[in-house]
Amino acid sequence: MSRSARALLGVILPALTIVIFVVLLAFSLMRLSDIERDMRIEATQNMLWVISRAHVASLQLGEAAAARRQPDDTDRSALELRYNVFLSRLALLDDGPQRRQMESLGFGEALDGFRRNLPELSALVASPEPDDLHRVRTLLVPYNEMLGQAANKAMIAEWDDLGTKLDTSRAQLWQIIVSLIGISLAGAALCAHFLMAIRDARRRTRLLDKEKAFSELLIGSSGEGIVAVDLDRRCTVWNEAAERLFGLPATRTIGRTLDDVAGFFQIDRLRQAIGDAFGGQHAVLLDQPFFPAGQAEPLYVDLRCFSLRDDERIIGSILLISDVTERRAAQREIARHRDHLEHLVQARTQELDAALTRERATAELYRNFGTMISHQFRTPLAIVDSALQRLMRRSDRLSPAEVLERGGRARQAISRLIRLVESTLDAARLDTGQIEIRAQFCDLGQLAADLCTRQTEQTPEKRIAIELNDGEAAIAYCDPVHAENILVNLLSNAVKYSPADTPIRVAVSIAGDGVECAISNIGCIACPAERDALFERYFRGSNAEGHPGIGIGLYMARTLARMQSGDVRLEAGDDEQVTFTLSLPHAQALAKDSSAAALLSEPA
Repeated sequence: MSRSARALLGVILPALTIVIFVVLLAFSLMRLSDIERDMRIEATQNMLWVISRAHVASLQLGEAAAARRQPDDTDRSALELRYNVFLSRLALLDDGPQRRQMESLGFGEALDGFRRNLPELSALVASPEPDDLHRVRTLLVPYNEMLGQAANKAMIAEWDDLGTKLDTSRAQLWQIIVSLIGISLAGAALCAHFLMAIRDARRRTRLLDKEKAFSELLIGSSGEGIVAVDLDRRCTVWNEAAERLFGLPATRTIGRTLDDVAGFFQIDRLRQAIGDAFGGQHAVLLDQPFFPAGQAEPLYVDLRCFSLRDDERIIGSILLISDVTERRAAQREIARHRDHLEHLVQARTQELDAALTRERATAELYRNFGTMISHQFRTPLAIVDSALQRLMRRSDRLSPAEVLERGGRARQAISRLIRLVESTLDAARLDTGQIEIRAQFCDLGQLAADLCTRQTEQTPEKRIAIELNDGEAAIAYCDPVHAENILVNLLSNAVKYSPADTPIRVAVSIAGDGVECAISNIGCIACPAERDALFERYFRGSNAEGHPGIGIGLYMARTLARMQSGDVRLEAGDDEQVTFTLSLPHAQALAKDSSAAALLSEPA
């Protein structure tokens, strides 16, 4: 039989013996519990005692009734007492398990018949006539006979049940005896196995000592530090190279745990490597720093951890420790030069990537700008050209009114072209930082009301409703000119993109430390991804087809607002309601902050 089969058998047999031991012990305890439960006699099930008590109470009632015939022998209270005792015994007999036992004995109907006579018996007991009292004994005679018969049958039944329980208990006691014998045999087997295991352990210990002595001869002359530990992490081998590396002789390390030998062995990575070796895995740790006693500069060592095996059984771990301080210094110098070169290459690559990104963005910007300009400028120029051609061809047939109409169209187209050029120039000035902010107190509500009135005059077909803040005026701290440009842009967009016959709502309010002007209209944004892109320069949404513009209005509105410590945000809900909100600093909140800052800056 092989060593592994013997080891497996040495585990299975004790485990099987322990299982048999536990099963037999549990079986014995269960049988003892059954015997204890069977031998228990409950008072409510002792029918012989209940029947006898009822019989005695009935006889005493009869005797009391007979004594009541002589008025001088007993009194009425004694007879009533006997009757009450009799009723209590009868109630006990006719209740719960006693009632079920009487029915099983065949006296249930007799007991019900006597209970039907109780009203008559109660009337006779209460009557003072001697003849009535004689009738009491007559009524009790069949009841006494029935109780005598019931007592005999109950006694026989209890003896039979007791005999059955004794037979069952006898069989269970034999089973317990057999189980105890099995438990004793299992215990003896366990003791024998433990004695054999102790003998085998001693033999293996002697063999391990011999192998350890031989290994010490082999590794004593090694140039690497060799340290061996058992499964308890106690040092068993400490060669001369390890003595020179750690400055500790073998006499101070053998038999001690590695944690007690040096703090170097308390490192988590090293403890994990030794644990992996105990699990049968090879572990390598490179360039581990080690601070010898009395030295400020660390040494660097490489560690290799292997399992020590007795055939297939792991009995410990061996550590091979090499001093690689000089190699570490050379590698570190090489790594420093390599990192420096990589840093230079990475920095140059980032610069080239940034330049390429800027070039691509600029090319894309100018391409979009050129496409937009060619499209938007072509339309007003075409209108001007068409109007002038008609004037030239039909100059002799046009009336003054038609000439004015054609000229008006041409002027509108030229005005539109001028606005496009001015918007483009404003965006350029904004990018170059040529726009200045002259902040002052401004009534944002009054400014919005004036713009709504002006827009209504220009587009009377649009319904514009304005809601101002109740009570306190919405005073903002901003540049009124730029604030007006922002509101004009937002209001004109609402007029431009809202369907006909739909209202436009302008609401001015105070929200915390800011003043807000929300402009809402009915509309939709085709793609949710366009919400953030709407504020990018030269971007036009999918719903802008057929509407004039170059896509810089919202970009300038948000930029101008943020230059004044404000913002422009978009809120689009599921009810096709689109709202652009301009928020600016509140003048009153700014004044409070300035007052607080002034108080803090005053000397104490």
